[in-house]
Amino acid sequence: MNSLASPAPEIPSIHLHLPTPQTLFRARADRLRQLATNHPSLAGYLTLMAELSDLQHGQVEESSLTPPPDVSARTCPLDIANRSHGPAWRAVLRAIAGGLAPNDEPLAAIRDRLRAASDEVLEGWAERLLSADFENLDSGLAPFVAAALQVRWTVLAGRIDGRGIGPGEFAHLCPVCSSLPVASVLRSGGDVQGLRYLCCGLCGTQWNRPRIQCVNCGSGKDVAYYGIEGSDEAVKAEACTECKTYLKMMNREKQPPIDPLADDLATLSLDILMAEEGYERIGFNCFLIPDA
Repeated sequence: MNSLASPAPEIPSIHLHLPTPQTLFRARADRLRQLATNHPSLAGYLTLMAELSDLQHGQVEESSLTPPPDVSARTCPLDIANRSHGPAWRAVLRAIAGGLAPNDEPLAAIRDRLRAASDEVLEGWAERLLSADFENLDSGLAPFVAAALQVRWTVLAGRIDGRGIGPGEFAHLCPVCSSLPVASVLRSGGDVQGLRYLCCGLCGTQWNRPRIQCVNCGSGKDVAYYGIEGSDEAVKAEACTECKTYLKMMNREKQPPIDPLADDLATLSLDILMAEEGYERIGFNCFLIPDA
């Protein structure tokens, strides 16, 4: 663990990176399979999530989603609090469900439940998931519901003009959709070398937030970094002793193929360590919803 003083503010030339839906989910599937090879104890789940990412990619290719009528807002043009989920995401969910392996009994049961659920039930699941209210939300179904919502918001985010979108009212929330980050990434190359970008867990947007500054409260007084001894140095937990929260920070210089959602799943032992140290995580990974 190291505590560092607050550095001079970063002034990035690129504040916002919108997602590229055509490649995001395919690259994530590849990364999940790579991680499954390197983490035998998690291989089964990581492989399943890779297959789910493949299904998401297929839905992006077939997607007829269009941007909502008004995306001119300078902050949060796709705000989850103000945007209707719409019927398109439900069609994506049912298509994803139809792609689940029919000869896998647990997956077949999930497929049947998803396809049989009414629109009203599905909308209730979506509302609870987007608001991080996990009560009465089946943790086994949640990744599939989240996958469909991700497709919708990622496709929409990839079709807007981000040049006029400034930082949101709350710097720790996505300036495109107001969702929480799943992790942060130290980007490499060009004007963004070494800058920290928070990564939206829903729409895939990345936005700059200065390093050695708590994502949650903004304090830079006592930020500490935790890692698992003997593990990959590319993923650390950046923790704030002021508000006792943390967010994982991933270094693309050390691991260029890092994917914030995939690599978060592969470093669950770090979450266990942080819980033991008394820290609460900022945000959550929609592919691994805790039991309520």
